[in-house]
Amino acid sequence: MKKSILATAVAVCLSAPAIAMADATLYGHVMIAADKVKDEKLHIGSSANSESRIGLRGTADTGIEGLQALYQYEFGVNTNQTSYSGTSRNALRTRQANLGLTGDFGTVKAGSQTNLHDNWVTATTDVWLSSVYTVTHSTATAPARLSNSLAYVSPNFNGFQFALATAANSDYEDKNFDLHHIAAKYKLGGFYAAASHIDYNSTEMSSNKKSESALALSYDFGPAMIAAVYSHVRNDLTDNYKPWDIAATYNLTDSTTLKAGYGDFKEGAKGYGVELQHNLGRMVNVFVGYGDANSDLGDNDIFSAGMRVRF
Repeated sequence: MKKSILATAVAVCLSAPAIAMADATLYGHVMIAADKVKDEKLHIGSSANSESRIGLRGTADTGIEGLQALYQYEFGVNTNQTSYSGTSRNALRTRQANLGLTGDFGTVKAGSQTNLHDNWVTATTDVWLSSVYTVTHSTATAPARLSNSLAYVSPNFNGFQFALATAANSDYEDKNFDLHHIAAKYKLGGFYAAASHIDYNSTEMSSNKKSESALALSYDFGPAMIAAVYSHVRNDLTDNYKPWDIAATYNLTDSTTLKAGYGDFKEGAKGYGVELQHNLGRMVNVFVGYGDANSDLGDNDIFSAGMRVRF
């Protein structure tokens, strides 16, 4: 009886804000994988290449014609049990928390948000769901998201867009701005190209990187896609390096995709991988993958299989 009353109360509390926020969308997914790295114990409960998450995003009317406000909260979800005592683990961690304005001029957002160096450029070869990405996706050197950031994204000019961003955190001992970022992308039919450059002022944010640049090219043939990314990372304390990777996908059926990729990291570290993804409907994906790493990459061959359910 008590459980029934509690469930009813929770349902009422959740439905009231949902009615009030008609333009808000709840989204996310749960990802669980089993990974086996060479010479290591099997691990069940991996997040593979797509951390479980829950988010809320939407728009709000500003009262000005052609101008809307945007907002987004997104949290990574720990799929292992959390604890109230002993060694505690947070159930949630902030991935994105931002707001902004959008209109004919483009979009401006502030807060914790997606780094377009990753989203527009290096993610072009990130085709993986499984943990195979650890030995193939060599160009993922920049943070996937930026905190304390301000970004502008232009309107779409016949397939061309550009973006400008900066970040500033008063906790860091550096200049007023921690980084400056510029990116651009162009899409025409199946052809896609993107480029990005980040200048770092904060060693605390960049792990002693001075700057990094990347170029991405891809072509979607319909049933098949091929992509490549080249990057140049410049460091303060260590040698510069130029990782690059390639990836390809082929739709065996309407619901089954075969993927393959190769990554060249640095100092001879290389790896390749294959993955098979099958979609059980629009929101459910199952996958299995294998990655082979050479000795310079730690000889960390990996087998990864799992499932993702989106909502």
